[in-house]
Order: sequence, then C-alpha cells, then structure tokens
Amino acid sequence: MDIMFKLSFSMQLGGDFTESIFTILLLILVLLFYISNRNNMINKWCAITGFTFWLGVVKESFMFNIVPFLQNTWGQTIPYEYYKGAYSSMTWMLYSFAMPSAVIASLYFYNLDSNYPKLMSRLKVLLYLPALLLSIFFPPLAFRTYQLSSIPFWITYSIYNGILVITFTFFIINGILIEKPGKAKTQKKLVMLIIWPPVLYWYITVFPTHTLQLGNLLKVWQGNVFVLLVCIIAFIIMAFKDGVMGLHLTSESYRWNSDLSIINKGAEYTSHMLKNQTVKMEWCIDNLKAQFDQSDGKTPEELEILSRSIYTLKSYMEKMKKQTESINLVEVPCNLKALLDSSAAMFHNVVSIQINIQDDIFLMCDKTHMTEVFVNIISNAVEAMHDSGTITICCGYGRGGRFYRIIITDDGIGMGSNDLKNMFTPYFTTKNTEKNFGLGLAYCKNAVEKHNGQIHAESEPGKGTDITIELPAKRIIVNERGGQNG
Repeated sequence: MDIMFKLSFSMQLGGDFTESIFTILLLILVLLFYISNRNNMINKWCAITGFTFWLGVVKESFMFNIVPFLQNTWGQTIPYEYYKGAYSSMTWMLYSFAMPSAVIASLYFYNLDSNYPKLMSRLKVLLYLPALLLSIFFPPLAFRTYQLSSIPFWITYSIYNGILVITFTFFIINGILIEKPGKAKTQKKLVMLIIWPPVLYWYITVFPTHTLQLGNLLKVWQGNVFVLLVCIIAFIIMAFKDGVMGLHLTSESYRWNSDLSIINKGAEYTSHMLKNQTVKMEWCIDNLKAQFDQSDGKTPEELEILSRSIYTLKSYMEKMKKQTESINLVEVPCNLKALLDSSAAMFHNVVSIQINIQDDIFLMCDKTHMTEVFVNIISNAVEAMHDSGTITICCGYGRGGRFYRIIITDDGIGMGSNDLKNMFTPYFTTKNTEKNFGLGLAYCKNAVEKHNGQIHAESEPGKGTDITIELPAKRIIVNERGGQNG
C-alpha cells in the first residue's frame, strides 16, 4: 500500500500547483459567504460547508507541495507516516462532513427552521451520525490506504455522499419553488447558481471515477478550479448589480487624478481664514460708517469699495466650497424634460432655448446636482452668445444604446483647441469678471462622473459649442408614472 502511495506522491513532485490555486479560490468563496451576512444561517452553513471542502483541497496542496519542501529542508525529522496520517484525516473530514453540512445549508435555504425549528435542531445532529458510524469501519487515519486499495470503501462513500447530494439538490430546488415571486426568489436562484455547480462537479469527478477506477480521469476533479472561478466572478458581479447573500457592493467613479480633492481641502482652510478676517473688516467698516454718519453723513467711497470687495471674497469662497466639496447623491426618478425646462427657465428672456425631448422620459439622478449641472452649462452658453442667439438641447441613445446623451448646443463664439482642452480644469476661465472663478465646468464634470457618466465638448472658433453629457442607459426610465417632476 505504501508503495502505491509513494508512487502517487512522487508523481506530484514536479510541482503541480493547481491545488494551490484551487485552495485560494475556495477560501475566497468561503470568505465571501461569511462576510456577506455573518448573521444569516444560510451564509454560515455555506461557509462551514466551504471550509470543509477547503480542508479537503488543502490536503492535496499540503501533501504534494508543502511536504516535499519540508522533507528537502528537514529530511526525515518528521516520520513520513505522520504526513500520511494528516492527509488521511483531512480526507476523512471532506468525505464525511462536507455533504452533511451542505444539506443543513439547504434545509435553511428551504426555510425548514422557520416552520419546524425543533426538527431542524435534531436534523443538525442526526445528519452527522452516519459519518461517525462509517468511521468505525473506515478509521480516519487509514483513509489514504482505503483510497488506494478498497473498492468497498469507494462504493460505500459514493452511496453515502450520493444520497446527500440528491437531498441537497432536492431542498435547494424546492426552496426556490416554494418561494413567492419577488426579490427573495430571485436571490435564491442566484445563490443556487453559485453553490450547486461546485458541489455537483466535485461528487461526479471524485466518486464515480474512483469507484470505477477510471485512471485517466482521476485528476478531472481539478477542473473545479474553473467552476469556482466562474462562481466567484458571478458572485462579485451579482453583488455589484442587485446584491447576493446579503452583500450589495456599489462602485463609485471619481477622478483619481483630479486636483478637486486638494482644492476642497485648501478651500476649507482658506474659507475659515477669510471668514475670520472678513468679520473683523466688516466690523471695522460698520464702525467707521457709523462715525461718518454722526459727523457729516458722508461715507467715503473707499469704504464702499471695501464692502464690495469683502462681498466678492465671500461669494468666491462660498462658490468654491460648493463646487469642490464631495458630492453625495440622493437619487430619484426625475422627468428629464421638466428638469431641463426648470434649469433653462431663468434664461428664456435672454436667449431662445429649444428643448427636444419626449415628455415621458425619466432620469434616475440627484435632482439638485443635475439641475446645477444644466444651469452651469446653459449659463456658460448664454455668456458665449453675448445674450443673444439660440441654445438647442437634444436627447437620445448613443454608443449602441448603452448610454443616453444630452447634447446642449449654442451658436456662440466657440473656442480654440487650447481652451477646449482645459475647459473642465479647475480655475480655468476665459472670462475676466468677478463672477467667474473657473469652477463651474469642473463641478459639472465631477457631478456627471458621480452619476457614472461622462461629459465632453466640441467647439470651433465662430461655430459655437456642443456640450455632451453621456449617462448610463440604465438610468433612463420610460413612462415611469411614479417619477417626480423635475
């Protein structure tokens, strides 16, 4: 028996690291089960099941990767039989307790604990008894020997685990069938796609192949590494999309190479400093005005200039803080035409604004921030046209239907390539007035990207400017009666 074992051992010395990859992937899946919702019993028992399977995979990596290293380093300091005993014990754990744990997870999946809590408590104990009874006939420390030489061993454990796989599958499928249509049922379908394939693949590729002694298929079980990889990828995708097993991940796009965060921090310090100083200056100006009023009633022009300068400073800091601070979205479905109409309302008496969009299009967005975006862009367009001309706003799907475009076109003076390249850069402005600080379009870019969208411009001198906002098509809802007006 030992000759066969050592032959199998030596065949692996070439450095088969598939087991190591398998070990890492399975551990990742176990951790995902556990951290998704550690208070949920389905999650807990899926994690326990996964951990038991993980021990079964660790034995392969242990025996065929770690043990050779230890023997080369320490020689025969630790007897070879000890390694063999550890390997056998982990195999015993896998073949005896993995599937009973999986069945318990499926019983929770079936909601048996809600309807029959006492029965559930008893089954959690009874399901492990057959494994303990089998251990009398097949002692744990001799498992490797039985694996290599005993057909009755393989027949027994094939039947034992086969019954448990069928039971597991039965309760998983019926757990879905008895669930009422809704989010819980959808979630259970997603969970089944993650936990059922690896279990079924493991059983089919381990027990029938060994029972029938299909020598050329004995390592097919390693293909489960690809099944696990697909399951982990599916788990993460589902977690980002609708959530799965209590875990819902969200992605947040931000301009990691942007200076806005630095600007915001600087704005906070500068604003605090200027606020303290302007309060002192306003106090001094008020006192001086009071003194002049008491004397001859004439206030020097210099005091009025100081007052206007302080007001300009305060306006600048308020606008800079508002347009560089972190954006937190509060999203609701908004009627896009109404949103654009309200944003353009203050400019209708200055220029002509044409909005070409259906009345039944709703945009899932933060109403306040998107209104500010539209107002900023329209305001820039009005200034570029010197308060005369036409602004056209068109909407529609683009890029294969994956994005929804809002294009704001003006017939103003346009801009050159250098200005076009820098127009979304903080503090860049072509207007030399006290009201323009070069932060409006930088804020627009920040807000649009916060909605997972993009904004870009096209322009030529004398030919006007097109500003295009592209938002994910999934943010568009048609005929959403529950939506709010813009």
